[in-house]
Amino acid sequence: MKKTFYILIFISFLFENVFSQEPFYTQFTSDDGLVSLANYNIIQDKNNLVWVGGEQGLFYYNGKRFRQVKNTISTTKSIFNLQIDKEGQIWCSTISGHIYKVVNKELQLFKDFSNELKGAFASLIVFNDDVFFISQRKSYQIDKKTASIKKDLNANISKIAKTKNGFFYYNLKETNTITQVYEESGQAVFKKINFDIEKNFLNEGKLQMFEWFDDVVVKVEKENSKIFSVNIHTRKITTTKLPEALKKAQVYNTKKFKENWLLTSKGIYITLNKNKVNNTKQIFKDYHITDVLKDNENNYWLATLQNGIFVVPSLEITKKSFVEIKEDIISIETIGNNRLLLGTQNGNLIDYNTEDNYYKIISLSNQRPVNRIKYNKNLQKAYISTNGTSSYTYDIKKLKITNVGNQFTTAKGFTKINKDSLVYLSYRRAIIYTQLSRNKDYIVLENKRPISTHYDSKNKLIYVTYIDGTVAYNNKLQTIPVHHQNKPIIFSEYTQTTNGKIWATTRDKILALEAGKVTDSITCLNGLLKSQIKGILGKDNFLWIVTEKGIQRYDTDKKIINTINLTDKSAIKFKTPVIQNNYLWISGNNFLCRINTSVPELIEPKLAPLAYISNVKIGGIEQEIKTKYKLPYKTNDITFNFNANGFKSSSKNVFQYKLLGFNTEWQTSELNDDVVRYIGIPSGRYKFLLRTKSLDGSIGKESKGVKIIVQKPFWESWWFIVAIFIISVLGIIIYYRIKLKWKEEEGERELERVILDSRISKLRLENLRSQMNPHFIFNSLGAIQDYVMKNEKYLASDYLVKFSRLIRMYLNHSRVNVILLKEELSSLEIYISLEQLRFENKFKVHFLVDKNINKDQIEVPPLFIQPFVENAIKHGLVHKKDRGNLWITIEENINKVLIITIKDDGVGRKKSSEINKKRKGHKSFAVNATQERVSLYKKEKLFDISVDFTDKVDENNNATGTIVTLKIKRI
Repeated sequence: MKKTFYILIFISFLFENVFSQEPFYTQFTSDDGLVSLANYNIIQDKNNLVWVGGEQGLFYYNGKRFRQVKNTISTTKSIFNLQIDKEGQIWCSTISGHIYKVVNKELQLFKDFSNELKGAFASLIVFNDDVFFISQRKSYQIDKKTASIKKDLNANISKIAKTKNGFFYYNLKETNTITQVYEESGQAVFKKINFDIEKNFLNEGKLQMFEWFDDVVVKVEKENSKIFSVNIHTRKITTTKLPEALKKAQVYNTKKFKENWLLTSKGIYITLNKNKVNNTKQIFKDYHITDVLKDNENNYWLATLQNGIFVVPSLEITKKSFVEIKEDIISIETIGNNRLLLGTQNGNLIDYNTEDNYYKIISLSNQRPVNRIKYNKNLQKAYISTNGTSSYTYDIKKLKITNVGNQFTTAKGFTKINKDSLVYLSYRRAIIYTQLSRNKDYIVLENKRPISTHYDSKNKLIYVTYIDGTVAYNNKLQTIPVHHQNKPIIFSEYTQTTNGKIWATTRDKILALEAGKVTDSITCLNGLLKSQIKGILGKDNFLWIVTEKGIQRYDTDKKIINTINLTDKSAIKFKTPVIQNNYLWISGNNFLCRINTSVPELIEPKLAPLAYISNVKIGGIEQEIKTKYKLPYKTNDITFNFNANGFKSSSKNVFQYKLLGFNTEWQTSELNDDVVRYIGIPSGRYKFLLRTKSLDGSIGKESKGVKIIVQKPFWESWWFIVAIFIISVLGIIIYYRIKLKWKEEEGERELERVILDSRISKLRLENLRSQMNPHFIFNSLGAIQDYVMKNEKYLASDYLVKFSRLIRMYLNHSRVNVILLKEELSSLEIYISLEQLRFENKFKVHFLVDKNINKDQIEVPPLFIQPFVENAIKHGLVHKKDRGNLWITIEENINKVLIITIKDDGVGRKKSSEINKKRKGHKSFAVNATQERVSLYKKEKLFDISVDFTDKVDENNNATGTIVTLKIKRI
């Protein structure tokens, strides 16, 4: 086989100077609220707020984004000399000569030197009692408390080097002299240092001054000039040596951590020992770094002149890029203790020596993504799968690659069983290659789509996850279903720890397997980050977990999880890691991420930051932030906004809060949720407590708490209760008095009702007596006797029956105040029929009742119609010579008023009155009793009755009868 046809070896070995490596970092720019890309200083205050002074002003970072501090006085936006004194006070200045203090996130003018400096740049140095503002034009010592000038230094200072306990400066007025200023016993001490080693060497060219370990370096920018240093403590002058690469770089600032940092126009030079400058490490060499802050979480914040702010979580987490490779690295495999094989998106294989930093690039013939690499230590071969029609083997010793066709194409997974066999998953089946060194013999495990695989050497089981679940094969290839909570489960990645446990990832958790059984789990309750798991790796009894939000290490014995937070956006392309010589290697976009796992601070749990209240609203109105609030009962509505400072705090922590006196359990917010509102709190005393909780489970310190007093409503106050008691007593007295009066009035009304009932009963009896007068009785009995005498026994019997019925009805009706219309009409008909018999049909009756009237429901006063009918017969029709007519009409209008019309064609009321006057002893019931009955019924609220009399006359005004109209409405 012509192997050379399939390979292209790019340049064999490249040296480290073409191998790019930089720490992982996050960049803040205007998208994050940092308008200024050119920044000069960066500090952190006691509340963990990060402050940045730059070209566009002063900014602070609150855990989410940068906010700008307004400056309404200065004629320039640029902020320089940002620093914090021992009391925690922040100071800064502008190029226009203003000195500021920062108070409540506002710039407060301390001193204005704009007229004195006239645009000259000045350095600001703050001591315990003094403030120095020094420039090439004017320099002053200022009282820190009164802002008055203590001393004019009479110096044109061109260079300054700040140190931990003071500063050094070079005065243009003093030849070959540098002055040290430091504070001692509250007083500023000035010490002159004379350089007589080489006459006038300070005045012969420009120079730089900066702190270097315990010295201040004086570097004259003149060819072949020596570099001198002054010891900060002894002021002894010696020659010194700097890193060679530093000669052409401008030093902006220096910092001391464990190492000495020089911040320059060519990045950062980090030196551990000033006597071994050749071991200096250079990072961010393409950037101008002006200042560095190491925050309370050990993150490094870098201020740059052109690129905003960089944040480095650790110098031990680095990116290693390959100059020629601009494509994603998608697969990685370890080869022994110092080599890695990397597969790229465009079909390149990289053989990388991690010890010497040499690498070799091999371009595969099909140029398809190298998705899997599996190394066989016994055969000294690596099996390389691509997403195409070709796969390869790579001879580790001979550095030769061989095309093996489709033997390992599009591998979904590899797992080694022994030195000569492995499990290979293609996109449609799972197979075992049994004799790799001799031939391509294989056994098909299953002809369906596989996902992942792992060999458990302890229990001799092959785990394979298929599209429909996971099974374990024993040494006889018999299947053992793997279930979780009695359901099939899908695993995407496997690994194994020294204790023999198999760990496998699902969508949102990691499960432990032993002999095919699920025995343990890792979830967000254990501190697992709520993000997609990209890969896992077992090392000793630790489990390394790679997610989109960070990298975690899980101690499988102690069940403790630690998190390394990576906020670099490229971390979303991280894949399964490998470990080699205590370094964790993870393939990324077009680089490798390397993590030094032996550095303790990387995996030490970090305390969640301190939470604080950033805004308070009562009843929707913003309030001043205080430690105590009184809420009226009408507006017991309070809203707290809170925050936690620190790098990407809002993406790494949630808030927990509770209102003591209202609830006892901590309530946990969602990620990025920073507000809680309490509405309708009962009156009483409460305390609001707040803390943070990191995503890996660590709890921050509780805040001091805010007291809340919800005032009682006026009805719960003592004076109101006393007033209510007095009013209640008075009310009870008044109530009983009124009740007594009501009882008296009710007694009177009851007596009146009794009297009324008595009078009504009397009227009914009077009405009954009027009907049962002796004349009517005698005439009725006479008529009966006459019928008997004439042997008209049927007529006599009929008359007697009607007479007795009428008397019985009258007696029954006399006992009640209300009867049905049907009953009233029945008695009326009997009465009329008896009267017709008495008067021998002297009149004819016309009885008209509206057919729509329900006689069984309408109620009327008893014995009320009969008297008016009687009057019509006795006083109208009886006195008429010829036969008369009586019309009785009953109807109901739409207002439910019963209208009864009694009409006759008799002699009329006037003539009847004349006839009655001639009859001695006659009394008219209708005249005497009708009106009184009507008024009594109204007063008793039984009926509303009106009676109307109309005299009928002809055209000659002669009487032709009488019309009586009764209107009755039930009340």
